[in-house]
Formats: sequence, structure tokens, C-alpha cells
Amino acid sequence: MVAVSVLEELDKNGVAEILFREARLEGAGPPCSLLDFQDKAGSGLTAMLYPGPEDNPHLFYFPAEYETDSTLNLLGTGLVSVGFSMVALAYRAGGQDKGKLSFQKMFEDAGLFYDCARSWMQQQGRTGHVVLMGRSFGTALALDQAVKKERDVLCLVMESAFDAGRLFLEHSGIDPALIPPDGPIFGNRSKMALFKKPVLFIHSPRDVIQSLTEVEWLVAESRSKATAFQIAPSGTRQELSSQVGKLYLEVVQQWVNLRRGVRPSRKRRPVTMA
Repeated sequence: MVAVSVLEELDKNGVAEILFREARLEGAGPPCSLLDFQDKAGSGLTAMLYPGPEDNPHLFYFPAEYETDSTLNLLGTGLVSVGFSMVALAYRAGGQDKGKLSFQKMFEDAGLFYDCARSWMQQQGRTGHVVLMGRSFGTALALDQAVKKERDVLCLVMESAFDAGRLFLEHSGIDPALIPPDGPIFGNRSKMALFKKPVLFIHSPRDVIQSLTEVEWLVAESRSKATAFQIAPSGTRQELSSQVGKLYLEVVQQWVNLRRGVRPSRKRRPVTMA
């Protein structure tokens, strides 16, 4: 008998479709442009491009389960405004597509997306560092790719991350009966222990999906002394995604720039979001 993985069981029970019920990524629109690529079977996939200067950092972004064109544009245009580029994965069967969402496919597509975004950079002569970033569920994909591509990436940004996959799904409204009772789900804590480069965690103190205490278990597994935990004044994680402003962007910009050896041009008081 062939063993059935935890992700296969979740997909069989339709958990991904329930989790992504609020997602509304349907094209983003200007100033976003689209980059099309394919999986091994020839099925079409899409990445959303927010290009900035060629030699500055490029953030490969994995959206949240509640992401919309509005929140994606807010983040993408904001990162461009501070001199960065963003390339975001559009999950298959998201938005207006009525196909079936699959956790297994998402993890497979994350690798294809990374390779596609890297090829686009090379073809365009883009020499900036690669930074991986995820939001909520997207942090699991970003972390998975960070472990696999560690040599190639500068650092990792995790907004509204989560530690235990089972608890994350239950707090997100998934019926516990649909979640396999045994084995780790997504494996965030064990993967974090494998990643040795710096991580920036951004989290709301009032997050109802994963409390500060719970997410600290994940933070504690980071192997880098340069890892930072930034508390962002906000309510739910959905509210945090819609409140990306000057301070949020300065925190990300300054932290990423320090990782590549670029310091602010003049002395200034440290930026704080709290």
C-alpha cells in the first residue's frame, strides 16, 4: 500500500479551497505586469512583476490566503518606492479560476516560480540580491524555498508567520475533522532550524491566528544572530496586509539593506513600528 502524505489528505478533504476562500487575485493591474510560465505538464502559471532598479534587491513573494489585488498592489508598489523589485506567485486556481486548489501543487509551483523568476532576472540583466518573502500561509512556501535555495538567497522576510500547521488551520476556521491527526503539517519549525541565514519576522500583537507567544517558538528556531522580530501595530493579519505604509516599508528596506552591507546615508533614529 502506498502511504498517503499529510498534504494529500488535506487536498482530498478540500482544505486548501476552504482556506483560500477570501483570496481575490485576479490580475492586479497597473503598474503590475505578468510573467507566464509552465509546469512540466504544460499547464500555465503566472507571476506578477513589480520591477525596480536592476541592481537592487528582488523580493520573490508568496501571497497570503486572503490576498487581494489591492493588498498585492499596495505591497508591490511600496517596495518599488523604496528601490526594490517584487515578483509574486499567482496560485493556480486562485481568483476567478474555478479549478481545485491543492497544497501539493502549491509547494511544487513554488519551486517552478523561483526558477522562473530567477531566469527572468538573468534574461533582463538583473543583478540584485534575491530575498524571499511570504505572508501568512505564504510564509510556509517562502520558508520551504529558503531551505532549498539557501545558497542563492540573501535573507527571508516572514509576515504573519505560523509555527504549528494544525493550529494555524484550526484557527483559520478549518474543521478539525478535515485535518489529519498525525504527523507535522507544513513542517515550519523543523525547516526554520535548517535555514542559517537572517530572517525578519513581522507580526501583529493582536493576531488571532497565531499569538506572539506561539510564533516565538518558530522565531527561536532561527539559526542566524541577525534575525529580527518586529511587532507591527495592527489588529488581524488581514488588517496588517492593508496597512503597509511608510514605517513598514522603511523597516523592510533598512533591514534588507543591512544584510547586503548598505547603511543609511546619514544618522537617524531607528525606525520602529510599535
